[in-house]
Amino acid sequence: MQNRPGFTMIEMAIVAGVIALLAAVALPNINFRGFEMDANTRNLQNQILASQTISVQNNKYVLLTFVYCNSQFRIVVDSNKNKGYDSGERRYWKTLSEGAKFVIPPSTIDGYSPYYVTGPGIIGYNNVAATNGRTCSNSPSVWLYPTGSTSGDVVVYLGPASTNPRNQDYRAVQMYGATGKIHVWRMQSNGTWKKSDMQ
Repeated sequence: MQNRPGFTMIEMAIVAGVIALLAAVALPNINFRGFEMDANTRNLQNQILASQTISVQNNKYVLLTFVYCNSQFRIVVDSNKNKGYDSGERRYWKTLSEGAKFVIPPSTIDGYSPYYVTGPGIIGYNNVAATNGRTCSNSPSVWLYPTGSTSGDVVVYLGPASTNPRNQDYRAVQMYGATGKIHVWRMQSNGTWKKSDMQ
C-alpha cells in the first residue's frame, strides 16, 4: 500500500505556532477603535445626507438639532421656518451608532471654542427633551435649505463612548454652507486634524 504525501503533526504544530506568534505581534498594532469610529462617522455622514434629501424632496427647511446628552440628533421639517419644533411638524430622531457620542474635542478645525458643534452655521441653541426623558440644554441647531445647502459652515465632533479617548479616536463631520458638501476629518495622534478620504 502506497503512502500518500501529507503533513506530519509536528509540521502542523510548527505552522500553528508561527501563525499564533505573528498574530500576537500584529493584533496590538491594529486600531480597532479607529475602525469603529470611522464606521460611526460614516453613519452620521449618511444621516445628514438623508436629511438633505428630505429637505430637497419636500422643498422645505429642515432643522437639525444635535442632542448631545443622548447621542442623538433630531430632524424637524420646519414648515413655518421658526427654527424650532411645533406640534404637527414632522420630526425624526436618529441615534449615533453604539460606541460613539458627540464630544467636545481638545481642539477644533475651524478655530472656534471647543464644543460639540461649531461654526457660523449654527442658528441657535435649543433646550431639547431627549427620548430618554432628559432635557439637553444648549443643543446646537443647523438649518438645511430646500436647495440642500446649510445655514453656514458647521463642524460636528464625534468620539468614542468609552472613557480615556486618544487623540486619534476623534472624528469630525464638516458641512459647507454654500454647497452643502460634507467632509470627514480625523484627529492625528499629535492633536492636529487631517482631512480624511471618507467622502
